Amino acid sequence: MNPSVRHRSTRARPAKAPLSEDAVVDAALAILKSDGLEAVTMRRVGAALDTGAASLYVYVSGREGLLQAMLDRVTATIGIEAPDPSCWRAQLHSLLQRVRQALVAHPGIAAMTLADPPTTEAVLRLTENLLGILLAGGLDPQDAAWACDIFVLLVTAIAREDDVRRARGRSGGDRPEHAGGLYKAFAGLPPDRFPLIAAHAAQMVAGNSDERFRYAIDVVIDGVVARAARR
Repeated sequence: MNPSVRHRSTRARPAKAPLSEDAVVDAALAILKSDGLEAVTMRRVGAALDTGAASLYVYVSGREGLLQAMLDRVTATIGIEAPDPSCWRAQLHSLLQRVRQALVAHPGIAAMTLADPPTTEAVLRLTENLLGILLAGGLDPQDAAWACDIFVLLVTAIAREDDVRRARGRSGGDRPEHAGGLYKAFAGLPPDRFPLIAAHAAQMVAGNSDERFRYAIDVVIDGVVARAARR
């Protein structure tokens, strides 16, 4: 063997970062952002960390456990409110807006809440806060509990809508950009067949995503409060 030719020592290679649950979740979230939820597999995450998929089972219990850990990480970034009866509506809007922003910033995460309700520590902490705000507003415990469910479904549906738009090559929350096209489509409908849509085309497409989201929250709360007053 030519003494001038030396194989590179393994000691000369850059040391791999130590594995941990945080490192696994970081890698999974990076894949989620670049390639979507379907691309997040144990094998793909293992490859991103320069290890085998089997090594990840020390930190997460399979893909389902990994997805739950990802949801927990995203949820933990959402700041909570100290329930205050004097401003509970404003707190509700603020909290739900932050939930929406967190889900939209991580495409595909919202879909994970559509099956069995997640019960991770961070999700339960957020649910506790939402319930506390509604109770601070004077809602009956049963009304508050069901309203929690409605708001989770509302925020999830809006985030999923954003996911679908993004998958079709449209930026999230782009209502102003395509409202003109919708208006023309509605206004141009045959008035003998669709008289109401044609006549109210401007109202059908009015408002941006934030305005419509705020309206939806207020409608739910107003309805719950009015229903309680009729008892």
